[in-house]
Amino acid sequence: MPSTANPNSFTPAPRRVLVVEDEPLIRSLTISLLENAGFDAMGAGTAADAIAALKSFDPDALLVDLDLGEGPGGAEVLAYADRYAPWAALVVMTNAPSPEVAGVDARLIPARAAYLHKRSLADAELVLETLEEVLRDQAPRRDDVAASGPLSGLSRDQLEVLRLIAAGLSNAEIAARRGTSSHGVEQIVQRLILRLEVEKGSAMNPRVQLAKLYYAHGPSAK
Repeated sequence: MPSTANPNSFTPAPRRVLVVEDEPLIRSLTISLLENAGFDAMGAGTAADAIAALKSFDPDALLVDLDLGEGPGGAEVLAYADRYAPWAALVVMTNAPSPEVAGVDARLIPARAAYLHKRSLADAELVLETLEEVLRDQAPRRDDVAASGPLSGLSRDQLEVLRLIAAGLSNAEIAARRGTSSHGVEQIVQRLILRLEVEKGSAMNPRVQLAKLYYAHGPSAK
């Protein structure tokens, strides 16, 4: 019996997505979600691995966490991809409600990148829909633009100091890290106490209260 197959038909190769995430469980879950949707997915746990994979894996899209632990973070990966792989779609997937809360200058996030909270992983359709939108060069979803809550109105300097307080650094250590005076840091801390309505008369130390606010409304602890 002669074959009825169309000799001109072909099956397109699955689109490739690079998942840049230092938490192995989240990386594995994200890869599974993408593979179940028909993508060819690969994971990278560091910025260096991600940049190497850009060359070897040649992805059509990247899903990137901003916080990659020690060393360069997701912002560096996004900047590299934006310059050397401008054809690749970009999606930020992070616990931080805004780049500033993650200690990243928002200007470092390419305008064409979508921005999703990691809680969106519970909604596979939303993640895949967002990915498809950026793959089609549509206006990206930006959850950070609508960020709200007590930290949303803070300046970049205030957010950085708050993040360092939550990391357990003293004013002197923060000043050394930022290259400023301890007095300047103290002024920012006092403005944070006023802005975030921290109760000075509370039994809980004001710095502890500031740290709790950061962990409640900033990036979730991994």
